[in-house]
Amino acid sequence: MNADAKHSAKVLIIDKLSKKFDSRFAVNEATWSASNGQITCLLGHSGCGKTTMLRLIAGLETPTSGSIQLEQNILFNEEQHLPAEVRNIGLVFQDYALFPHLNVLENVMFGLKKFNKNQRQEIVEQALKLVSMHHHILSYPYTLSGGEQQRVALARALAPKPHVLLMDEPFSNLDHRLRDQIRKSTIDLLKKTESTAVIVTHDPEEALQIADQIILMHQGQIIQIGTPKQLYFQPSTLFAARYFSALNEIPAQRLGNQIRTIFGHISVPENLSDAEQSISCYFRPHQVQVSRAPAAGMVAAKVMSSSFMGHAYQLQLQLVSESITVLAQVDHLQQFSNHEIVHVSVDLAACFFFAPDEHSGVLNTSQFEQDVQN
Repeated sequence: MNADAKHSAKVLIIDKLSKKFDSRFAVNEATWSASNGQITCLLGHSGCGKTTMLRLIAGLETPTSGSIQLEQNILFNEEQHLPAEVRNIGLVFQDYALFPHLNVLENVMFGLKKFNKNQRQEIVEQALKLVSMHHHILSYPYTLSGGEQQRVALARALAPKPHVLLMDEPFSNLDHRLRDQIRKSTIDLLKKTESTAVIVTHDPEEALQIADQIILMHQGQIIQIGTPKQLYFQPSTLFAARYFSALNEIPAQRLGNQIRTIFGHISVPENLSDAEQSISCYFRPHQVQVSRAPAAGMVAAKVMSSSFMGHAYQLQLQLVSESITVLAQVDHLQQFSNHEIVHVSVDLAACFFFAPDEHSGVLNTSQFEQDVQN
């Protein structure tokens, strides 16, 4: 198998997977796959089903229906259910779950019982060197910082060389500055070892930074699957667009094959069906261009407030000709005074157009079922 084929090979295949608690689906007909060496983020609000999905893959919960395949092994379907301990899956919990009465060596060695003593010692030392924790080999968890505990948990999960590594909110317990540092070193390590990983997070910025593939979930269902750029720049639903930042909304009028707005007109985008006549135009604050000098296509607006964000100012603007308020983010060198009249424009080609009363819009997974069958 050549290098390209190796990296495109599917390691984990989830097909129509569901988990029902009483009358509620925590996961509902989920279909997706992860390729070799790929980092997949399960993203969504608390209670959306992302951690349940992780537990189903790990074998800590039993699915109601569907199937899970890892490499060539069926972990779960209607005919069989492999127990968690034989799945060869690494798992890093949110609280790291280190044994307080065991030192670092013993914690990492815990999952290596199938190897002899000399092999276990060698594997542990290699794993700890990989995460730069070899010098803490005899330390106990209570003597380590949060970042050090996270690295030990990662070493323990990677030591048995699992087919896939599952991580449940692994960086959420770290303070902000340390989180960025540990997150980067962790992702660098996963890439270096070509590990296939599935990481649960509720943080859209984190998912955009670390994922090769994002699976956005809501109320147990998959909303959209794609690369970070696809989800950010090409959201398939209003829910997906709103998940990654604040959105401005302005009225839009559909006239034949054109959509007209206060900022001009544009051809009807492909995502809108002929039946959708009532639509709105949505755009992110950083997409708003603000200038003191008027120009063609710009609309007058009054600065209602200005908030300093370090790298930028966030302006609250009221469009003079409309009773509409929009948010704009401008460079920190652009300073505007309250009640100042400015001129704004938006590139309609980069805007999103959806029905204003649209709900989350669940992904039709039929396009992925073909991949799963292949």
